[in-house]
Amino acid sequence: MNKKKLLLLLALLAVVLFLVLRNQPEEETLAKRQSETAVNADESEIVILSVNDMHASIDQFPKFATMVDSLRAIYPDLLLFSAGDNRTGNPVNDQYEPVNYPMIELMNRTGFDLCAVGNHEWDGNITALQNDMDRAQFPFICANVFVPDTVNLDIKPFVTMELQGVRMAVVGLIEVRHDGIPGAHPNNLTKVSFKRPQDVLPDYKFLGNGNDVVVLLSHCGLEDDMELAQSNPWLDAIIGGHSHTLIEHPSETNGVLITQSGSHLKYATLVKIKVKGHKVINKEAVVLNVNNVRKEKSEIRELVEEFNDAPALNEAIAVAKTKFGNPEELGCLITDALCEISGADFAFQNTGGVRVKHLKKGPITVKDVYSIDPFNNEVVVYQMTGAQVKKYILNTYRKNGGFPSYVSGMTYSIGDDGKSVWVNMKGGKFSTGKTYKVAMNSYMASTVDIESVDEGQSQFMTSEEMVIEFLKRHKEVDYQGVVRTK
Repeated sequence: MNKKKLLLLLALLAVVLFLVLRNQPEEETLAKRQSETAVNADESEIVILSVNDMHASIDQFPKFATMVDSLRAIYPDLLLFSAGDNRTGNPVNDQYEPVNYPMIELMNRTGFDLCAVGNHEWDGNITALQNDMDRAQFPFICANVFVPDTVNLDIKPFVTMELQGVRMAVVGLIEVRHDGIPGAHPNNLTKVSFKRPQDVLPDYKFLGNGNDVVVLLSHCGLEDDMELAQSNPWLDAIIGGHSHTLIEHPSETNGVLITQSGSHLKYATLVKIKVKGHKVINKEAVVLNVNNVRKEKSEIRELVEEFNDAPALNEAIAVAKTKFGNPEELGCLITDALCEISGADFAFQNTGGVRVKHLKKGPITVKDVYSIDPFNNEVVVYQMTGAQVKKYILNTYRKNGGFPSYVSGMTYSIGDDGKSVWVNMKGGKFSTGKTYKVAMNSYMASTVDIESVDEGQSQFMTSEEMVIEFLKRHKEVDYQGVVRTK
């Protein structure tokens, strides 16, 4: 072999060796990618978009529906959950006939999959709640309400579902106060009973045996959710509501992911739970701002505008000469109306009965009145001695969690010990031995311990009706700076 042929052969061998060495890493990378693909094929992801305490915020739905559609384009199996309190807070919804129809219809159109029962779901009677459930294209769940067979109320304790080969169970719970019921009018709860969430949840630990993922859809509030997570680590996630808490950076407590999205449909939380080999391997959640959505879904906007076309609610009945800057000023308006229209000496309004924080200067509409006090509670007048009035003030103070009830006909102060009260009566001297007429809404009459001379007389008017009548009489009102409690 001559020298020229030998050099050519060596050159060819070098090229072949280079190609072999160069392709070897690519083959290894390809094999690695194929292996990873095989591994990922065994992984699945459950994706849930959750909201809570929407309180009939129907005007947010056009943007929210756009958000949901955009996410479904990315996650075709997206689940949409509500953690309760869909209703109460917007007269367009709460005074609609039938009541709550706008919210249920908008939730149907947006494609909700599941809803917890919140305390405000009970603001109507049991028949009204069942009507909501009949119209809804999604189930309502709650494990700690107990419904007799004689009552028509189809609430499920939990539901199970399967997506992408992943089996998931979702159990529902509602808050229960120290008096044994949720925060709703007791008259609406007489046919059902409740147990504490902490006492009921352990009974559903069995759901972890036949399911890959177990989620609690809770209307118990953040404090209770954290307690439930500590004692029930078999849960994978708690999607919460009731306390109106915006958990901006959801994290785990005792291995349980806890989320809550504020209130009034301003935010939603996207929860992702990754499962491999029927075991949860990762959980994460991110909060999304609904108001950052630029486009509105046109068909939902048209429906909302149709609901908002309510001339009777938009009627102006009086003028606020100055703005109402805080709930006490609004509470004093309500109590003045109750006093004047019922002819009582004093009137009280619970702090939770004022649902807006301020009202702008200018025309006051019927809708404004029902926004301030949306519960349609009848007014009751009791005969009480001055001593009984003072006891009642202290009882309402404790019932309100350490906040004085709003009042008319007097000013009063409560001592630091929470056991002493001083009363200054408007237009006269207050006497513990004298008998007075005391007005309040029926919720207060049903939930606060009352000592009185008589059993109380219904005025057959709601507090909203009395406020509307009061405003029509006075035409102009000014409550700026009014303070009657300390």
